Amino acid sequence: MAYLSVTGLKKAYGTFQAVDDISINIEKGKVYSLLGPSGCGKTTTLRCIAGLEKAQHGTISLDGRVLYDAASNMLVNPEDRDLGMVFQSYALWPHKTIGENIALGLRIKGLASGEIRDRTASMLELVGMAGTESRFPSNLSGGQQQRVALARALALQPKCILFDEPLSNLDLLLRERMRFEIRELLVKVGITAVYVTHDQTEAMVISDRIAVLDKGKIRREGAPVEVYSSPRNRFTAEFLGRTNILPLLSDKSDPANLLVATDGGVRFQSMDAARVKEDAGPLVIAIRPEALDLSDERRGVVNEFQASVISAQFLGGATQMQLDFGGHQVTAILSGNRMRAAGQNMFFSVEPSNVLVLAD
Repeated sequence: MAYLSVTGLKKAYGTFQAVDDISINIEKGKVYSLLGPSGCGKTTTLRCIAGLEKAQHGTISLDGRVLYDAASNMLVNPEDRDLGMVFQSYALWPHKTIGENIALGLRIKGLASGEIRDRTASMLELVGMAGTESRFPSNLSGGQQQRVALARALALQPKCILFDEPLSNLDLLLRERMRFEIRELLVKVGITAVYVTHDQTEAMVISDRIAVLDKGKIRREGAPVEVYSSPRNRFTAEFLGRTNILPLLSDKSDPANLLVATDGGVRFQSMDAARVKEDAGPLVIAIRPEALDLSDERRGVVNEFQASVISAQFLGGATQMQLDFGGHQVTAILSGNRMRAAGQNMFFSVEPSNVLVLAD
């Protein structure tokens, strides 16, 4: 049974359907990310779970307790949901010390002063901020403020913690470091978490499972490796990392090989070929750039085709190359220095398991 369950959630603002029949089930102690572009419904879903927004349809339950049920018009107030929340803006009181910021919620709950002091110190030590009780938020860096915001949420010992794009205001290097720190901390504490982000890498590092949202709907859900390696639709493939998209022609004469619309027309072997059916809608082929292998000479391997170099960029640990393949531009990412001159002919190959058939 799911620890946190959202079923048939719908939320509209006038004629705009922000959340359109979303259902998710999260196991206890797992980190679940809602990933998608701006306006996809991820933050609205999170706010409905928090009780900051009221949906028009659906149910929300946590640890067997119903928090919201549209059918019976039952709604638990945000402060009574046993949830913690970490905001994008940190939401720390600037006139209060770090210790006072963390202690405020504990005082409201009526805890004894000694327990408040001990729990505040314990949470600050947990997030690597021990000894900062008397400092003010303005004296801390963005990363330190985010740690304090997390300590404040954890101090209340909630059943679930909600994150609303908490790293968006940090610079790139700090954001990359904080991804791993938050993941390690959540695993250490063993708390259930719902994490909202538009950053694909962030979601993959932090999450046990990911739901990719688009226009208020879940387009793909699963473990990070499943969602990346088997996106099932073009939106998910293009949003979650780079991908090469090639048009697929509906030719049934050779079901084991996929006909791609290039200048000369070529066929790819694919483990996904069985997805092409008579009643299938528009389909495309997707190949991740890192799945392409390049050679200066033909080797006679499966799915090997000639292409010409458009441009190449050395990225430090890898080389990114753009190729002209029958009138289509294809990107390859290769480890090390593989620089080649524009106009040079090369041969690329790809394993059949890496040729994906997706709904367009």
